[in-house]
Amino acid sequence: MHLLQPDEVDRLALGVVMLGSGGGGGEHETHAFAAMLRHEMRQSGPVTVLSPEEADPDGYGARVGLIGAPTVMIEKLPSGQEAEDALKALQAHDSTEATAVVGWEVGGCNGLLPLILAARLGLPYVDVDGMGRAFPRIDQTTYDAAGLPTTPLAITEPSGNRAVLDATGIEKLARTVMVDFGGWAMMVAKPLKLADALKAGITGSLARALELGEIWSQQTLSVDERAKASGGFLVARGKVVEVWRESVGDFPRGTVALRRLDAGDAYVRLEMQGEYLVALADGEPLVTTPDLLCCLDAESGKPVSTERLRFGAIVDVVALPSPPQWVREEMLGRVDPRAFGYDLDYLPFRDVS
Repeated sequence: MHLLQPDEVDRLALGVVMLGSGGGGGEHETHAFAAMLRHEMRQSGPVTVLSPEEADPDGYGARVGLIGAPTVMIEKLPSGQEAEDALKALQAHDSTEATAVVGWEVGGCNGLLPLILAARLGLPYVDVDGMGRAFPRIDQTTYDAAGLPTTPLAITEPSGNRAVLDATGIEKLARTVMVDFGGWAMMVAKPLKLADALKAGITGSLARALELGEIWSQQTLSVDERAKASGGFLVARGKVVEVWRESVGDFPRGTVALRRLDAGDAYVRLEMQGEYLVALADGEPLVTTPDLLCCLDAESGKPVSTERLRFGAIVDVVALPSPPQWVREEMLGRVDPRAFGYDLDYLPFRDVS
């Protein structure tokens, strides 16, 4: 058991941003939720984080996540009440009582939201989630791959609008409702039996986020040293010479060209859709999803989200390995490059520095 303290929240926020791989809400949005979490902890005390071995397998864990564009929150601020309201709305349709909170997506803002709900309700958080990083779609979870239910699903927003959805194709329906709700909303899915969540999910993801936050807060170490300490490597340091974006379907797509500053007259291309998904050099892949790509400002060392990467920025591109569940043959088709429309196979993780 670990009692998560307020002075650990900033480190955790940095770790979940790294696991966001450029998506799921960048540093600005995530730190807004970090402030909210610290406030709740000052009111109710530290959050109890249980390891998988400590959790009651017969209990049930609530899942909470944000859907939509986190940057919209600059204009439409969260109140902090949305997740609790969604859980109450859900319980009016599904009487399963949540005895704990579990993760849905540890990357970005969604890595902190379950802890805020746990603090508000006085429930423990069980260290398991369904992604081990950030992915854009509701169905891109190991829970979904195991056939565990997502619906009924309650969705709320700060103005008080709420809906309970129970249908196949929940990804498309939830996004339709989210757009009608103003660009972002909070979701709470049907609680999972903890034995099922722990069997299907990615355990230890919150501990991994804390570890990454500790490593990447050590500014005295070089980027290369921190990348290696994280189990990854530095792909390149480069200057952004072109950023191309378009909105197609449900997620923005984009391409970034970096002129390398560490390897002569060479370029690296990044493909992104919410998250950084593929890095290529001379048309050949260097790193591909589900392995993680992170861009960090070369001067400040802070992660740069896909939405905030701009022409002229100098960034360090770092690769981190995927949770092992995603690189199994039966799982790759959900999260490999072809799942995002790229004509590429998954490239097994290896150091190309």
